[in-house]
Amino acid sequence: MGLDGSVRELASGVDALYLSGRTDLPASLLSSLESSRVSAQESGSPAPLTLGGYDWSVARHGLLKWKYRVEHPLAVIGLTGSEHLPSVRVQARSEALHSLGADGFMAWIGSVFENEGLEVGFTVSRIDLHHDCQGWALTGDDRHRFVCRARDLATYEADFELSGFSFGNRTSQTVTARIYDKTREIDGKGGDWWFEHWGPRYVEGSPVYRVEFEFARDCLRGMGLDSPTDVLPEVGRLWAYGTRDWLTYREPSAHARAARWPVAPEWEAVQASSLGLGSLPMDRIRAGARAGSLRKLLPGLNGYVASFAALTGEVTIGGACAALPAHLAGYEMTSGVPFAERVIEKRKSLP
Repeated sequence: MGLDGSVRELASGVDALYLSGRTDLPASLLSSLESSRVSAQESGSPAPLTLGGYDWSVARHGLLKWKYRVEHPLAVIGLTGSEHLPSVRVQARSEALHSLGADGFMAWIGSVFENEGLEVGFTVSRIDLHHDCQGWALTGDDRHRFVCRARDLATYEADFELSGFSFGNRTSQTVTARIYDKTREIDGKGGDWWFEHWGPRYVEGSPVYRVEFEFARDCLRGMGLDSPTDVLPEVGRLWAYGTRDWLTYREPSAHARAARWPVAPEWEAVQASSLGLGSLPMDRIRAGARAGSLRKLLPGLNGYVASFAALTGEVTIGGACAALPAHLAGYEMTSGVPFAERVIEKRKSLP
């Protein structure tokens, strides 16, 4: 429990937003996309493209069924000239949603296409809502306390400790949910900016559990929700459906059926999520993401430099680093790829 005996909310809101839309992509844009894609395939790295007044990059491969994958720090877009698919697919990056908010992201992505002179009628294909909290002492044995409309429940463990649960099946295209240790995920994948996002509400040393619901197209349509202007004002309704009707966590009682057990206090705190606690400027999100990447890189880097020192007869960090330039310059000559070019390519993948 929290300092006052309750579960504490650290952050909540929209964590993923997937859109699809139809518009007539002009031949000039499709030609530029094809040229950039070919260039990316030939060079082995993304090719630049200006779209809506912003700098994007075109990948050498597509996005799912969409021929062209176009990337920006705020979004990934799939584009196609095929009549068999919506011409546009948009995937908002999590960092964009936690910096701009879902409404702010919609305003930005709308401006991208408006600046191109394109009118896109967007529909929501999927929206994920999350609630991060501390003070919930979950174990794998608690799985029997969950009551869910879905029949699929999976329990995950790492190092003989609970890492999370998943409920439902994505193939249903309706609702799925996950509850997992977000701090463990950060430790393994990076994303250190979350600690700043949680701010003073976060207490170091205690796991943060994320409760996450994924609402897919069929569920949204069944609730009469289609466009972003339909869906975004109704996130509270979606959360209530997910945490009250679809999935609950119960307090064991004498009744034989878990569905008759009272709702546990921890879940009542989840049900009461604000769905809007916390935001962080994009520059601080990127700084935190890079710090996490560097943290993950250092153990391997330390091992490689130590091996290099052993092979070259060095015994100190300074000596090993001083010896590196000559060897890297030699490799640059034999490989034919300038070191600066490698750095430029690596920077393109940085958050």
